[in-house]
Amino acid sequence: MERINEVALEISRERVRGASWSSEAMAKAILNEANKNTISCKDIDIITKIVTDANPLMGSLYNLSLIMQNACNQGKTLEWATNKFLSYMSWARKSIVEHAAQLFKEEINIFTMSNSSNILDVVARYKEKINKVLVGESQPGGEGAYFATQTKSLGIDVELYPDSAVSSAIEKSNVILIGADNITIDGCLFNKVGAKNVAIIAGYYGKPVISVFEPFKINPIMKCNNEIALTRSYLVEGFGQLTYRLFDELPNNLIDGILSVNGLTDVSQSSLKFLHDSFVSWFNTN
Repeated sequence: MERINEVALEISRERVRGASWSSEAMAKAILNEANKNTISCKDIDIITKIVTDANPLMGSLYNLSLIMQNACNQGKTLEWATNKFLSYMSWARKSIVEHAAQLFKEEINIFTMSNSSNILDVVARYKEKINKVLVGESQPGGEGAYFATQTKSLGIDVELYPDSAVSSAIEKSNVILIGADNITIDGCLFNKVGAKNVAIIAGYYGKPVISVFEPFKINPIMKCNNEIALTRSYLVEGFGQLTYRLFDELPNNLIDGILSVNGLTDVSQSSLKFLHDSFVSWFNTN
């Protein structure tokens, strides 16, 4: 189980790669150990604790644990569960990209922040319909700068903004796309710190905020206003340690819609429950 613990530690320290990468890396580590017969369903309680403790605010890790637990309860194997989870990830990402065509009726400017792999897939696919991508730097961590570099390499016109200047970028945009690390079943969205400011500014300018995510990021047992607060710190010269929360919690009245495997929809509890139920049932039919 050494490699699983190593990946869990890497996830807990990661600053740039988000929920999709975390669950994929963990699923591959578990699959590798299961293929070597070093772990099995008899270890499921230990494994699920390691997985969820790596980052308790990542819905993707909760749902990876859920699918493994369900598989073991049904007499299936960890190999089956992790293989299926990875297959679902691939299918979901492709589905989101296909449905994103609904956003591109005309050439548009997009604002984003942080480093969503789903949003990168979308802009790569529809780059001919994009006039410009405007990106918030997303400090501390600089995930937005990383995203901007990747987007620029695709030949897309990109403008990178310091976080203190994102209001001017949002004003020039047609739509705001943000990712999600976790979505509670009653519609609160957790994303990189700074996302709440972006959504509030977007509301001021009347720009739609669309969150792009796969259903396995919906946590069916978590509700809004939860008390989990993951923090990090860095040293400010002359002041000392500055401690900040890793994630903002956005209530659903700051989100205009979601783009997921069924296309554009609202952020109601019924929509989220339907998406999550469909995710779980996918493993019984595929």
